[in-house]
Amino acid sequence: MKNRIMIPGLMKNAMFMLAAFLMIGLAACDKEEGIITDDLSIETDLTSQEETVDSYFDETDDIAFEANTKIDNGAINGRSGLDNSDEITRCAEITHDEENKTITIDFGDGCVGPGGVERSGKIIITYTDRKYVPGAVWVYTLENYTVNGIALEGTKTLTNVSESLDDYLSFNKVLEGGKATWPDGAVATREVNKTFTWVREAHPINDEFWVEGEASGTTKEGVAYSVEILSKMIYKRKCRRQGIHIAVQGIKSIKKDGQPDVLVDFGDGECDSLVTITKEGESIVVDLKEERKKRRLKA
Repeated sequence: MKNRIMIPGLMKNAMFMLAAFLMIGLAACDKEEGIITDDLSIETDLTSQEETVDSYFDETDDIAFEANTKIDNGAINGRSGLDNSDEITRCAEITHDEENKTITIDFGDGCVGPGGVERSGKIIITYTDRKYVPGAVWVYTLENYTVNGIALEGTKTLTNVSESLDDYLSFNKVLEGGKATWPDGAVATREVNKTFTWVREAHPINDEFWVEGEASGTTKEGVAYSVEILSKMIYKRKCRRQGIHIAVQGIKSIKKDGQPDVLVDFGDGECDSLVTITKEGESIVVDLKEERKKRRLKA
């Protein structure tokens, strides 16, 4: 019977040691989970910032195309036949110098467009031919141009790479010297080489834009990164009408020196601003629209 008797002191010590091991184990788990959460939070911030800067520079294509449509319709600074609620250039002055093949889109000292976005300054476009013509080249220069107080600089070259007028329109776009400056003086840089295809439908509301290619730059915190689109990004005009200005489908990879790749999945085509950010097997779902709002509040 002696070998079944527990000595009280030893039992207390055993229980104490077991509790200590459990506490250490739980603390380690909590610490590891905290590291993962903090790490993904950093990647969320990078993804949000990269997507915001990307959308501001990409928007210049929408502005240029809209201005060109007004010119084609003979409705510069007047009724264009577009849905006025969706016109980015509705408060801009558009001038067209046909002789020198130059279009100037002037938002003046600041005007508020769709979605409450405020723009100021000029986008100056020189071109070789109408945008629909294969081989046509359009060059955008930004002059004192700002979006919601963020000053944008750089030169974008847009080349029509469509094989014929019967195909979907495809354009290669190259952004050089891209720079975004926040009101507090923080600076982010951006370089882009992408191709986008304009998938036009019978009703313009169903149009889609398919984007492939790569980009690189630095965040306003000075972090260098590069982006590669792994599965084409799909933007939908009908989603834009709902205030969703990011891609709603596609996957891209964000790389930073010496760190594992971060995958950003934009979903299956639903009109929402949710993305799944994955790093080293850990994932988090983020609403980029809400993240952008947070950024504006911090600014």
